[in-house]
Amino acid sequence: MLDAIEAVKEKMVLACKVLQKQRVLDGYGHLTARLSDGRILSTPHMPPGKVHYHPDELVAVAAAGQGIKVIANCGVHFYRGTPIYDSPVLIRNHQLGDKVAATLGDRNAVLLRGHGGTVVSNNLDTLLRLGLDLVRSARIQIMAAPLGALKTHSQDECEQMVKSHDRPNANRRYIDYYISEVVD
Repeated sequence: MLDAIEAVKEKMVLACKVLQKQRVLDGYGHLTARLSDGRILSTPHMPPGKVHYHPDELVAVAAAGQGIKVIANCGVHFYRGTPIYDSPVLIRNHQLGDKVAATLGDRNAVLLRGHGGTVVSNNLDTLLRLGLDLVRSARIQIMAAPLGALKTHSQDECEQMVKSHDRPNANRRYIDYYISEVVD
């Protein structure tokens, strides 16, 4: 039987495999978990406390000065906005990390101009879903933009939909599908 830290490690490896298979995580992306005792468990070469990746779709949306517009159901998690950290400089010290955190504020995602994005959550299942849904939302937004004005979901619609995602095991079917793609 695995102890709690080993279980988190295995889940992080699985999440990384899913994110890589879905082309969300690249050679420089990374995943981080804060353990219940306050310690940080992360894949190598990353600032503590961040989930960070480099999808082209997020780079494009941030370069256009846009946050994620909620035009598809996969974007409802981001209805409170996705601010843009407006610097392409890599986050390599606590001061820059604090600036990204300040830009993030109380939201669950921030775009990093010229670089990618960061999502945060209190559990790995939700984190994986947010990471995949952020990129998918950006991709749909990019696809729809040339077609004309975008009709966005209302705040009320988003809040109703998010409530259904907050119930116990709401992400299980979603996560199981993506895990089935990477497990033999």
